[in-house]
Amino acid sequence: MLPQLGAPGVSAHEVTKQTGFSVIYGPVRAKDIKDFLDSGFKVTEEMRTVKFTMWDRLVLTPVELVAAAKSSLMIFGVLFLINLFAARPFGLADFIAYTGAVVTGTVITPLLLPLIPGRAFAWKGWLMGLLWTLGFIWLSGWFVPGFLLLAIGYLLVLPSLSAFLAMNFTGSSTYTSFSGVIKEMKIAVPLIALSSVAGIVLLLIKSLSA
Repeated sequence: MLPQLGAPGVSAHEVTKQTGFSVIYGPVRAKDIKDFLDSGFKVTEEMRTVKFTMWDRLVLTPVELVAAAKSSLMIFGVLFLINLFAARPFGLADFIAYTGAVVTGTVITPLLLPLIPGRAFAWKGWLMGLLWTLGFIWLSGWFVPGFLLLAIGYLLVLPSLSAFLAMNFTGSSTYTSFSGVIKEMKIAVPLIALSSVAGIVLLLIKSLSA
């Protein structure tokens, strides 16, 4: 017995041919298996329905959040080395800005997924990341000539980071298709890379020449 959502990745006739076992597709949720067996392998409409509520999305977010935290350790190491000779060291404000962008891409965007305009996950993450970055820059008072380079750098880097992390959530979603994901990545990944590189260059210029 296999979960119904496993059907696209299983060739039932090959399973029977190679093992002698027949494949029965059961409900999408494990909690319904007992009722499925008691009913003589009859699947109700409720058993076939994937709701993917806010709670369903929330329980999936720690996977991406932990992965992003592990990658961040390397980034923090690089920033530590830069701080050894930087005129403007990366400090607490920069850490908060970066952490907020990570949380926006891995938690906030998945939670608000149906409410955010657009279809592409990268776009949704970028939009939420932009709102976070604009709010942070405004509260930090960086919309002034002396901090303009820093503000532009973060406006290029942080929304791109949120976009990339949100795009990773496509693998946990019921909203996407394989072809749709491939199409989105072909467009989004180059744009994310270009924006990130440009922003990082501006941040380094500001850090090393402040």
